Amino acid sequence: METLTGQHARDWARIADASPTATLFQTWEWTEAWWRHHGAGKRLVALVFREGGVTVGFAALFMGAFPSALRTLRFVGNGGSDYLDLLAAPGFEEQVSRAFRAFLWEQRRRWDWVDLQQLAPGAVALRGADTGPASPVRAESWIGETCPFLPLAPSWDAFRAVLPKKLRQNIGYYARALEKQYLVEYRLADAETLEADLSDFFELHQRRWNQRWLPGAFASRQARAFHTDAARALLQTDRLRLFTLFLDGETRASLYCFHKGTVCYYYLGGFEPSLARLSLGTVLTAHAMRHAIEQDGAAEFDFLRGNEGYKYRWGARDRHNTRLSLTRPGARPLLLSRSGQVSLALEQRFKTWMHHRHGGAGKAAIKDG
Repeated sequence: METLTGQHARDWARIADASPTATLFQTWEWTEAWWRHHGAGKRLVALVFREGGVTVGFAALFMGAFPSALRTLRFVGNGGSDYLDLLAAPGFEEQVSRAFRAFLWEQRRRWDWVDLQQLAPGAVALRGADTGPASPVRAESWIGETCPFLPLAPSWDAFRAVLPKKLRQNIGYYARALEKQYLVEYRLADAETLEADLSDFFELHQRRWNQRWLPGAFASRQARAFHTDAARALLQTDRLRLFTLFLDGETRASLYCFHKGTVCYYYLGGFEPSLARLSLGTVLTAHAMRHAIEQDGAAEFDFLRGNEGYKYRWGARDRHNTRLSLTRPGARPLLLSRSGQVSLALEQRFKTWMHHRHGGAGKAAIKDG
């Protein structure tokens, strides 16, 4: 980002690597690529938090082009990122959160509403709420989107043993059915195959949703460019997990996943619509989970936003993001906050309707930066 130096990028990467609360979406690679492709017309507000001369945290937010009647601050990454937060070094979460709110109070004449979306349980931004009697920043929090997740066992056999019986049977049945009809190959994208694998993934994903008269997550050139650059950067830091399933040499399914720490994140998938009867999604998801267990030592498979039914067939459990609204005294900030609460309720109803009507299309249609 244009106001952060190379040293800031290195400090950001160091803190993101060490932080147990920072998700894939708080990495420098994801954040910088999002800003480069979605930051046009926005004002960047980048904060660096230091303790004893050492950088211990960052905040990257944006506001609409100045001057604007609606002075709202949101996290860089808003929209296409499943988790957002302040970034803090381990042990400095409370200090960073308090310093952030103190900054907001000091700069209170420059903003009307701070709308912090997609805060996971335990997020840094949810800590240090008390900013002191001289800092009456008003805080409200609302339950946000559902993010189902699945604990993983230390071994594939142990994991399969606790899966629902029907699903366990289906994994074996469809894998054998594919091997009887096709030459089956799996590939994890690397530097040589990334461009081709991404292109195939975009095409499969779009074709599936376009057949349902829906735009899909990669309808815009801007979205494809962002994910291409983000994927390249994440591959270099060994965080990209783009899985491709080939049948007789043809790409028939793709899973766009990420890895950080002990978590595998399932962002989106693409599957050949004409082969839906073969449950390619189930087979490739099982392959991704096995890779996460055996190769990455992952302890969790995070399905990210959306309460689609297929996630619960794996036995996924729910947790919920939080939307935090921070306002200063005044009628306009309060009105903006209330409008945000209403929009959140309407958005959740819309996504629920899309999930029921199109089997997960809400997630695909909305994940577009």
